[in-house]
Amino acid sequence: MAMGELAVVLDVAGTLLRMYRVANDLLRRRILERIVTAQLIIERPGRALVVPQMDPGDVRRYPEDTHLLRLIELCSEGIEISCYSTPVSQSDALEAIRRSDATVRDLLVAHDAVRQRCPETYHTTGIIVDSMDMTVPYIVSTGGVPFPGVKSVLDELRAMGADIYIASGDSPRSLIHLIDYGIDPENICSVADPIRKKEIVKRLKENHRAVVMVGDGLNDIYALEEADLGVLTVQQNPDPHPRLLEVADIMIGDIRQLPVTVKAYIL
Repeated sequence: MAMGELAVVLDVAGTLLRMYRVANDLLRRRILERIVTAQLIIERPGRALVVPQMDPGDVRRYPEDTHLLRLIELCSEGIEISCYSTPVSQSDALEAIRRSDATVRDLLVAHDAVRQRCPETYHTTGIIVDSMDMTVPYIVSTGGVPFPGVKSVLDELRAMGADIYIASGDSPRSLIHLIDYGIDPENICSVADPIRKKEIVKRLKENHRAVVMVGDGLNDIYALEEADLGVLTVQQNPDPHPRLLEVADIMIGDIRQLPVTVKAYIL
């Protein structure tokens, strides 16, 4: 395959990074460990993950009793909705946050639980809203470290002539470290919900002979289905949702298997 004719689109959390996720269950006032964010969202229609466009560490500058809506108002870049069970508008998401009692303290409880396990790594925090009953049932926080061999995998794919793209539901601040792996900032698509991930793959198919999508979760499902080759990784979660098994073309247990998989099925 000639140079530039192959595109590889990669999810980040759970695909390139091993993640530790927790949820602050605001209804039951407890911490849930090793959660799958998408599963908390798809429990009910009308749920969505709201991502404040700010570094979780910056939240500590505000008093702990600051209401989350006020925090968002103080964040000049606002919010993005990166994942949902059924479409939720920004106005409905903000209204659910306004009606809740959630504060900076609730956000920090989740973030601190992650920092105890992943003190010096990637971190991100989000708010799950329920637009049906206008509540904030969970605040989620995530930390992660690269799986072994990630840099070598990306180098091998580039040596094969692949254009590397990132399609992630995370914020731009959370993904900036990927530049250290040689990924063009213009190829990093942040705050990508399932539909946008699919659209990214579809657009790339217009000017690439083959497009590979690599992901691990339900938010990757449409992109995996749209791609010429959908690669499901189970390095993070060895028991994936049955629908992922239905739409993926192949499953790998280690990201280091990706280059040889691409060679076998595409080149």
